[in-house]
Amino acid sequence: MKLSLLAAALLVGSAAAQNGAQCLYNHHFADGTFIIDQPGSYKLCDDIVFCPHNDINIETASDEEIAQAFDPIEQGNPKYNNNEYALGFFAAIAVQADDVSLSLNGYSIAQCREHALMQRFFAVIELASAPFTPGIGPHNFVSTTFTPAKNFELTGPGTVGLSSHHGIHGNENENVQIKGVTFKDFEVGAVSLNNVKGLEIKNCDIPNNRQDVPILGSFSAALKIRPYLKRLLETNPDYSMTLGGTAKSVTDVYATLVSHIANVYKDVMQYGLIDQDAHPDEYQLYNNPNQVIDGPCYVFLVHGKGPAVGGFGEMQATDISALSNNVDILNNNAQNIKCFTNEVLATVVDGFVQNDARGAIMQFYNALDEVYIGMVETAGQYTYTGNANLDAQIMVGKALSQNLLGDNVLQTSTNSVGLPLVDWAEGNNPSFTPNFRCNGDSMHHVVKGSIMIRVEDCQGFNIKGNTIDDVEILSKGPVELCADFHKGASFLDGSDRMLADLRGISVAAVSAYDDSLSTGNDASSISHNTITNLYSQSANLIAGVDIQGFSEGVDIENNYVNLVATVGVVSDDKWVGLRIRQSASAIFVKKNNNFVQGEIQEDRRKLPEYHPRPAGETEWPNNGCPYGH
Repeated sequence: MKLSLLAAALLVGSAAAQNGAQCLYNHHFADGTFIIDQPGSYKLCDDIVFCPHNDINIETASDEEIAQAFDPIEQGNPKYNNNEYALGFFAAIAVQADDVSLSLNGYSIAQCREHALMQRFFAVIELASAPFTPGIGPHNFVSTTFTPAKNFELTGPGTVGLSSHHGIHGNENENVQIKGVTFKDFEVGAVSLNNVKGLEIKNCDIPNNRQDVPILGSFSAALKIRPYLKRLLETNPDYSMTLGGTAKSVTDVYATLVSHIANVYKDVMQYGLIDQDAHPDEYQLYNNPNQVIDGPCYVFLVHGKGPAVGGFGEMQATDISALSNNVDILNNNAQNIKCFTNEVLATVVDGFVQNDARGAIMQFYNALDEVYIGMVETAGQYTYTGNANLDAQIMVGKALSQNLLGDNVLQTSTNSVGLPLVDWAEGNNPSFTPNFRCNGDSMHHVVKGSIMIRVEDCQGFNIKGNTIDDVEILSKGPVELCADFHKGASFLDGSDRMLADLRGISVAAVSAYDDSLSTGNDASSISHNTITNLYSQSANLIAGVDIQGFSEGVDIENNYVNLVATVGVVSDDKWVGLRIRQSASAIFVKKNNNFVQGEIQEDRRKLPEYHPRPAGETEWPNNGCPYGH
C-alpha cells in the first residue's frame, strides 16, 4: 500500500519509521489505546503486551485502587474521551483513519492478564473511533463523529493474542483485508465485523480460543456498577437503605463491592482462579467453572448493521446500506475451540426486564447450580437476602429514581430497576414473586449457541477452503423456571433454547452478489470446507452447515462434514451435516458434497407479509439493545 503524501510527510525523519512503516513498540501503549488517526503504513517492532498504567502492587494497593485500575476516566487523560472510553480502554489499537496498513511483522499483540480480567469488553484492534455506532449499546459512545476505518489491511506473519472479547472488531467498515494472521486466546471471537462492505479473511490460523477464563459475566457487572455507586457515595455520603433486613449505608455497600473486586483480582493474579476457601462469597458470585467465555462464541462473525445481539436473522433489510456485502472467508484453519453459554434468567417486573445502569441483568438465579442467589424461598414466599452485586445495583437504581446522582459523565438511560423490586428488597413488598424471562445471557443478548463461521444479513459471500476441527460446547441443558422468553429469540419458535447448540458454518438472511459486485456466476458460495469433530453433550442441534432465514442464491459444493456419531446421546434429527431451513430458497446443493451425518431440507415456507424484527432494523427500543425488554 502506498503512503499518502500527508502520511509520508509525518513519517519523514521519524526515528520510529523503518522501511516506510512506522514501528510500534510497547511504549506507544503505556498510556492506553494507540490511536491511528492518520493514513499510512504501520508495523509491530516488538511483542506488544497491552497493560496501560500497570503499576498495581497487590501487596500495598488499596481495594479501591485495584477496583478502579485501568479506568481511563479515573485517570483523567484528555486524549481519551469520556464517551468513547466510557467502558474503559476498549482496544489496544483503534484505527480511525482510511488507507491504513498494519503488519504484524512476525510479532504478537495481546492484552496482559491483568487488563483482560478488569476490562471485559475489548478488541485487540478496533476498526473505528468507538466500539459502537451512535445510539447503540449501553451508553452513547460517540461524542462528536463516529469514524470507521476504510481500506484497512492487516498482514502476518504474527499473532493477535489474548483478548477478553475480540481479536478484531468493527462497525461500518469498507475494504478490509486480513491475511496470514494467527488468532489465539480470544474469548468471544477472532474477527467480528458489522455492516462491512468488502472483506477478505484469508490464510489465517486459529489454534485455540481462550480456555482459562476465571470469571463469569457477573464480575463485569460488578466492575461496571462501581463508578455509579462511587458517584452516589461522593454526592450523598450519608445515603442508606434497608437491604435484606439490614440498614446499609452507601459506604458499606461500596466497600463490600470493591472488596469483592479486589479479592478476585488478587486471587486470579496469584492462583489463576478465585480461592473458594478464602473468598466463598466471591467464588459463588463470579467463579467460572468451565473456564471459557460464558456467552456467544465464534471464530468469524459477519453481521449487518448493528451488533449481533438478537436472534438469527430472518429477513434481509430492504435498505441495502444496512447489509454487509462482498465477503470472502478463504483457506482458514480453526481448531481446539471450547465454548459455553450461561443462561441468565432475567427478572421481569411490570413487563420490564430488570437491568442496572450499565445494562447488566439483575441475577437472582444461578442456572449452573440451579439455586436462587440473593434471595430465599420459603413456602412460596420470597425474601431478599442480597449480595455485593445486587445491593449495589438496587441502591443505584433507587438513587436514580430519586435523581440523586446529578450531572456527570455517567449515563443512566439503560437502568430499569423498578420500584416494586426496590420495595421488596427493602422488606416492604412481601407478596413480590419473581418472574423470569429466559433465553438471554448476562446482558440479555439472545442465546444462540456457538457458531464457528457466522455470516448474516449479507449480500454476496464466498466461504471456501476452511477447516474447522475439534470444537466442544460445555453448556448444560436449560432450566424450567421460565414465565416467558426473550423477545428477540427465534422467529420460528420463541421458546427454542439453543444453549448447547453448535454450528460449524451458519448463514442467515443472505443472498447472492449484487450484479454490480460480481462477474459471471453471482451466487454466494459455501465450498471446499472441511468440518470435523464437533461435540456438545446437551445440544438440541449440532449442524455442520446451517442455512437459515429467508436466504437465497447460495451454492453448496465440495464440502466434507463428519460431526462424529459419538456426540452425546442424541437422536438423528439433532445432528446433521447440512440443514436448509424452510424459509430458504434457491439453495443449490451439488452432489460432490459429503455430509456424513446427512442432510435435512425443511418444507418451504412462504415469505410473510409482515415480520416484527426484520434484519437491519431496531429489534427493541433503546436503539437496538434489549435493556428493560
